[in-house]
Amino acid sequence: MIDEEDYGKIIEAHAHIGTWCADNVDFTEETLNAVLDEPFTVSINDEEEENEVVAILVSNMSGIDQLPDGTPKIGEMEANEYMLDVAAENPKYKTLIVGQPGYGDAGNLVDLIERRGDEIYGIKLHPNTLQLDANDPLYEPYMAVAQEYGLPVLFHSQDNYSDPFYIYETAQKFPEVPVIMAHLGMGGDDNHWYAFGILQTALRSGTANLYADVSWLSPEMIVAILQRADEETLSHLFFGTDIPLGPYSDPEVYPARVSEVKSAIAAAFEDEEEAADLIHALFYQNAYDVFFAGRDE
Repeated sequence: MIDEEDYGKIIEAHAHIGTWCADNVDFTEETLNAVLDEPFTVSINDEEEENEVVAILVSNMSGIDQLPDGTPKIGEMEANEYMLDVAAENPKYKTLIVGQPGYGDAGNLVDLIERRGDEIYGIKLHPNTLQLDANDPLYEPYMAVAQEYGLPVLFHSQDNYSDPFYIYETAQKFPEVPVIMAHLGMGGDDNHWYAFGILQTALRSGTANLYADVSWLSPEMIVAILQRADEETLSHLFFGTDIPLGPYSDPEVYPARVSEVKSAIAAAFEDEEEAADLIHALFYQNAYDVFFAGRDE
């Protein structure tokens, strides 16, 4: 049952500020604010409704970006202190602190959490840019920090270093930690189905607490996933876009993305109440339950 006060709210589960050398970009908080600061109107199969992004899970890309020699552009402490300071001035921003296994020290994250824990909502790890397989033991101290402090962990998932199965192997060692596979296996639909199979295997077997965001999935693929997912898996999916990467620095693109995804779900599920419940869960409730439930807002 949807609380009417929450209808139309969106939690953006995958956002950034900072630099990304692969695309030669440098995004500031103003880039995000221009897109997400105010409510906007979306069209769901020609029916207009007002939506608002009420919270943004955001990390500093500069902390996962690479120098030409493959090392991180800036260290954990610099990246995360900066992100926390930016978020302190932007109430919608909810910081995911960046970890750098192989280069940094999980103790850095402990120090931050002890000092500024009420400002921290999770940990972000990016195996591809670290060039370190996601099942490497070097991730375990970071996962242990997440377990100790009750924080979710967002892994970039793709192929190669970020293979969803590697993420699953690490997640199994910390079954209480919510582990989110960003992009549900970035790439084509075959990658998404592969990651989806791992997600359902983990949940049905109870061996890991896996989640996924649906950034970069086509609306058709999102619908197909929702149609195949069981009830538990449906509660482990989040809406996210990777904003402001790709086209999402354009203020007109984000409302259009929300419109097309919501329209696709509404069209695919004939029962209007079922469709509304799925939309609300994907865009708001699931992320609220993982990142915000039980915290003092």
